[in-house]
Amino acid sequence: MLTSIQNYYENLVLESIQDKLSGRDEEHDADFVADLACLALNALPARYVRHAVDLWSHLGDADRLAMRQEVDDAVEAALAVMRRRREVRPVESDDYEPTKTRLPWT
Repeated sequence: MLTSIQNYYENLVLESIQDKLSGRDEEHDADFVADLACLALNALPARYVRHAVDLWSHLGDADRLAMRQEVDDAVEAALAVMRRRREVRPVESDDYEPTKTRLPWT
């Protein structure tokens, strides 16, 4: 597959995740963020582009706002799923420490 093709929603989802997780007391590792992004992206339609700027320039303000809201809603729903999963499957060991890896925006 050509490397110039990407799902336009990927960057929007990562931006939304960064906004929602920054400034919180909770610790999140890279695996949590990756799972969260996958859940959110699976809830959104695929929108493949070669050049993201081309799509953005062809959208009107209302369309851009609707896409951002759709992404924020998908990320919120994914966060709710991840929290429910964490409550159902608590960590078994007290010494468990999540893998500390670089998050995409750091």
